[in-house]
Amino acid sequence: MNNDLLSRLADLDAAPRTELSAAELDRKQLLLRTVLEDTGQPVRTAGAPFRRPLVRRVAFTAAGGLAAAAAVLAATGILPGSQSSGPLSSAQLASWTATPAGLDSSSRNGGAAEKWCLDASKGGQDDSAPAKISNADIRGSVASMVVTRAGETTYCLAGSDGSGVSMAIDTVAAGAAADAVTLDTLGARGSDSGQFNYALGSVGADVREVTVRDSGQTVQATVQDGRWTAWWPDGNPDGLLTGTLTLTLADGTTRTVDGPSLLG
Repeated sequence: MNNDLLSRLADLDAAPRTELSAAELDRKQLLLRTVLEDTGQPVRTAGAPFRRPLVRRVAFTAAGGLAAAAAVLAATGILPGSQSSGPLSSAQLASWTATPAGLDSSSRNGGAAEKWCLDASKGGQDDSAPAKISNADIRGSVASMVVTRAGETTYCLAGSDGSGVSMAIDTVAAGAAADAVTLDTLGARGSDSGQFNYALGSVGADVREVTVRDSGQTVQATVQDGRWTAWWPDGNPDGLLTGTLTLTLADGTTRTVDGPSLLG
């Protein structure tokens, strides 16, 4: 007989297990990061009457907050509130979402990030040449994009606070079989709560979507112009792909690719 209480309770639950949706994953990750980023002491306004908090709220703050912190400590070995460094601030990374939104260059966040990346693409042979932007998206307050100018191409991530990083990549994406992807560039930047991973490559003609599952994160990649691009916080500190990529093809079928197999 199984004496584990949770296992016995699970046997009594007739409801089938369902995976969280992309929106639910985003909300879960945002709530977790909000709890961990809030390291300040509560402030009480002078003269304001003391109000007893609701019991339900106390239970969430104490139990939920401690459970979330324990989960992050177990997964990353990083204590909440520890020092961090990197090209993107921990506050910017805390806004990350698994599913990207389209980049709106007319918005404050989108416009500032686009300008940063365009400026970072200069310094080549012809800075006056027009720039082409592709794979542009925004996750929380951090935008990413591929910028090509005068035959030189960079992959850029920039936050609304003026932080960012830009790196040179191949101008022409490597070819891939119709139902496959390749891995062109990957790595990690920053440390502690300022660490993030990135990966990008080529997609075949029949690949419509790429979902990266790595280090406990599920990332909907941006696919455009024969490339896929993705980035996420709290990944492998060596910048390696250790999980899987799920490809959705034009006919609606999916196939899963082992991440390490793409490293060659």
